[in-house]
Amino acid sequence: MNRLDLQGTLAERSELRYTPAGIEALDFVLQHQSTQSEAGVPCDVQLDIGCVGFGLIARELQRLSPGAILRVSGFLRATRRGSRQMKLHVTQYIEV
Repeated sequence: MNRLDLQGTLAERSELRYTPAGIEALDFVLQHQSTQSEAGVPCDVQLDIGCVGFGLIARELQRLSPGAILRVSGFLRATRRGSRQMKLHVTQYIEV
């Protein structure tokens, strides 16, 4: 299974672009802050994660301003074949 649900702040976003197949794509960064419990001990979590949305999601996210609070769902994928870096491919989102 490869599924990630995350809530955070839209920190930055690129301009709408098109894939070689002509599909709209939008890259953005989601900032997340929370307190989790690990082995019964509180653990502060702060991270920035690179994300991308395609098609309708890209068009909708293009209209949002940095600072918007989002709850996103999607899957992790390598940024390019053979790379260990990953990006969250957003398949669903809601503005909170």
